[in-house]
Amino acid sequence: MDVVDISNYVGTPKLQPWRPPPPAPPWPRWRKFLMTLTAVAVIGLPLWVVYVIRQPEEIERRPAACAKALKSIGWKPPARLDKEACTEIESSIFATAWTGTFHMPRADVRDWLTGLPSRQDGPPVLSGESAQTFFFVPPSAGRIDTVEVSVTWRGEADAVISFKTYNG
Repeated sequence: MDVVDISNYVGTPKLQPWRPPPPAPPWPRWRKFLMTLTAVAVIGLPLWVVYVIRQPEEIERRPAACAKALKSIGWKPPARLDKEACTEIESSIFATAWTGTFHMPRADVRDWLTGLPSRQDGPPVLSGESAQTFFFVPPSAGRIDTVEVSVTWRGEADAVISFKTYNG
């Protein structure tokens, strides 16, 4: 059996009163920034995903008057439109877009195209009997970025004008 020497032991040990730990040093700015960014990502990303998923899957297409479409682009419609077939394309995500085709007298095409504002490559040059495509940046900037206009000649007196608008 072992013998324990208790000669140096004098009574029970004294308990120290409880003291709270020292305060943590303040967070540096980069840590606060990262924590805020993380919180926004953790909360905002799922909310954004739910928002995107709940968007309508189909884009709504409606027949529209070509004069209305051209005016919304910021252009003056030609004086004589015929056989018009235009479509308004509406979405809750993008601005309204337009597409369409109409006929007009061949003699009026050059003046009408030259009168359109915001031609990207200078005044349009019409030549030959083949279809030609021109690109415009319309004055309604912000809603419509680019308009593609195609001209196709149909006989001696008729021209078919097709256009599409592009957003973002």
